[in-house]
Amino acid sequence: MEIIVNILEEARNGVNKTRLVYRTNLNFRVIKRYIDFLISKGLLQTGGGGIGTTQRPNLVYVTTERGLQFLDEFSKLRDMLGIEQAVEYETLL
Repeated sequence: MEIIVNILEEARNGVNKTRLVYRTNLNFRVIKRYIDFLISKGLLQTGGGGIGTTQRPNLVYVTTERGLQFLDEFSKLRDMLGIEQAVEYETLL
């Protein structure tokens, strides 16, 4: 769940796939599966970006309104449970 939250947080103002790979510490193959999943659930959308280094438009991913609602609800859940950051299950026991 933390990976999904990280992707949605990074994409709040638009982000390209390369930046997502670096910021989430995932590889391109794995991040593509997450991106496809989030788009299919309506939490992330694609948008046009600036001009890339090869003079092609960069594809930018942006968190949707539904994705922002998800982040808000997830934050409330964290607060309710008293969890500040990502916590391994074993540390809760």
